[in-house]
Amino acid sequence: MMIDQQVDWRASGVLLDIRGHSEAASACALARIAASAVRDIAGSPVESTVTLVRPDGTPFTAATTDGAGGLSRWDQLAGRGPTSRALDGRLTIFPNDHGRDTRWQEYPASLSAAGFRSAVAVPLKLEHGYRAALTVYSAETNVFTPVAATQALAFSEVAAKSLVLALQVRAGLAHSAELRAALASRTAINTACGMIMGQNQCSYEAAFQILTLASNHRNLAIRDVAEGMLRTLPGVVPATHVQQRA
Repeated sequence: MMIDQQVDWRASGVLLDIRGHSEAASACALARIAASAVRDIAGSPVESTVTLVRPDGTPFTAATTDGAGGLSRWDQLAGRGPTSRALDGRLTIFPNDHGRDTRWQEYPASLSAAGFRSAVAVPLKLEHGYRAALTVYSAETNVFTPVAATQALAFSEVAAKSLVLALQVRAGLAHSAELRAALASRTAINTACGMIMGQNQCSYEAAFQILTLASNHRNLAIRDVAEGMLRTLPGVVPATHVQQRA
């Protein structure tokens, strides 16, 4: 969807089209849209990052600039800034780079070194073990007022729902591809076993054992052995045709 400063982010049914060929692509799309949306909310240019932590703990950070991305990656790894706090489920506003709050330790210096003066990080509530944070940076101080932060939080709710949907679609496509590959493999193996059964007058179990022995002997997957047979035996439908039918 196109970003408009009049968008009511709390309106029911509002979603962002951030579907991508990968989780990283969806996160990158969300980072770009977030920068545009929060720029309109705050009335000032901003840069944004989306930090996604997969169920196995592997992190990925999408960013609109290298400086923003580097800062969020450092924050996520060090656990000493708003991004890491948002990944733990806490909304965090860092008003300026000369704050004296001792909780932040070296974060103000890291923020300034990256070219920013203030930041806000909001948690994105995902599912199935995923965690995510949306972090927005500004080169000006005190950009994220209570009003701006409230609207950014409303946007983050839409962003989270959209990212959940994008991840679900991606997972569904991956599962579908796995099923197609499994079906193609099973079809080739069954066809090869049928040929072995016809030649040797044996059971399916015995034919499969012959394929297994050939697989072990040649150090190839059983599917590869089966497809090799289908390519070489006379009068047999080629393996590529078998896969297409599958």
